[in-house]
Amino acid sequence: MTSWTAVLATVAWAVLATAPSAGAAAPAEPPTPPEQALSTPFEHHTEGYACFRIPALVTTPDGTLLAFAEARVTDCSDVGNIDLVMKRSLDGGHTWSDLTVLRGTGTSGGFGNPVPVVDDATGRVSVLFAYNGWAHKDGERARGGRSLHSVYSDDGGLTWTTGGVLGPLKPAHWTWVSVGPGHGVQLRRGPHAGRLIVPGDHDTEDGTSGAQLYYSDDGGLTWRLGAVWETVKELPHPGELTVVELVSGALYVNARSSHPGPGLHRLEARSDDGGETFDPAGFTPVPGLAAPPVYGSMLRLRATDEGDPRNRLLLSAPARPVPDVATRRRAMTIRTSYDEGGTWQATAKTINSARAGYSDLAELLTGEIGLLYETATNSPHGTIRFTAFTAASLDGGSPHLELCRVPDPADGALWVPSDRVQETVQAAAVVNRRTPSAPPRWFPVRRLPG
Repeated sequence: MTSWTAVLATVAWAVLATAPSAGAAAPAEPPTPPEQALSTPFEHHTEGYACFRIPALVTTPDGTLLAFAEARVTDCSDVGNIDLVMKRSLDGGHTWSDLTVLRGTGTSGGFGNPVPVVDDATGRVSVLFAYNGWAHKDGERARGGRSLHSVYSDDGGLTWTTGGVLGPLKPAHWTWVSVGPGHGVQLRRGPHAGRLIVPGDHDTEDGTSGAQLYYSDDGGLTWRLGAVWETVKELPHPGELTVVELVSGALYVNARSSHPGPGLHRLEARSDDGGETFDPAGFTPVPGLAAPPVYGSMLRLRATDEGDPRNRLLLSAPARPVPDVATRRRAMTIRTSYDEGGTWQATAKTINSARAGYSDLAELLTGEIGLLYETATNSPHGTIRFTAFTAASLDGGSPHLELCRVPDPADGALWVPSDRVQETVQAAAVVNRRTPSAPPRWFPVRRLPG
């Protein structure tokens, strides 16, 4: 039997052997974890509105941040007077301009689901959104017919021009149509470089539901209906899509599922022709990605064809897929995929463990990651907060949220969150670190001819 004296001697030798010598540089401190909020662009019961919902965020080529939201007059209900509003930030989200009402002043309809997308070549910011009036069903107020519209800005969000009704984007047999929410993307690779992409979802009078992609090849001046995928409503179908361009030039789409449950929390699809059609497989479950029924935002953070050592996609969403509707939208979390959406890490960074709902991601001109998300004290929405952080702070420090896969009695799978204990993470081991002093990633995109 090994004596305790021998064990202690071995431990002491190991400590002395690994201790830094006199004069050696001290190990780097772990990066500070992301802050829950740097600012609150939209606070409930302020500026004439009871509730702010459905955030969207983009960065213009000059670094201005534009934050969009639905401003709900009376309460947080989806049925009520809803305006479309925005604010600008010139200092990376620390402070914000006065509120601008883009659509809704003097009307009683519902303007919603803002989807901003930036044309890097011209700087134009186009915002697609949905509008509906109100009808009465069984004595209750309900949504009426729904249509798509747009506004755009050529001066970084200072002024806005109405783009009109986008009638051709809703086929006659569609009974419901929406876009986003969250930001759209501009393609940078392949034959469709420069194309703007905005995702959406729809229902039809034939009893099917599905998803669609809209695209513009002229910087947002005109829009076309591209890829469409549908299935019967009784089967899992996508809603509230988020999209990112892969290094191959394909589009990867990640969506909320109509039938959430173990193994079916999120759905995904791809398009290999610039958003004109979906791949034949259509929408299939995303393996190992647990989330409650909610919109989640994707962002490309790293790309090997841009000089980064490996690819990296981010996804922001709450991480509590429990059956209880009242508590499941909690723990705003950032998850990573290093293989272009093939798999998502089971261990992720929790930004805020409180109630949280929809969110949107954008890369700042500094290289930091901006996050705009819903939260409140006793509800997952009502107020919209903003925070920003580096990749190093996202990867290092603590706390983390670990999503644990636990078998249930029916041999299914139950995903439950558990907080990890604090770990020591050496900054030198952080992969793909980009500090605020890193060069900006913006570069002109190639404009398609014609």
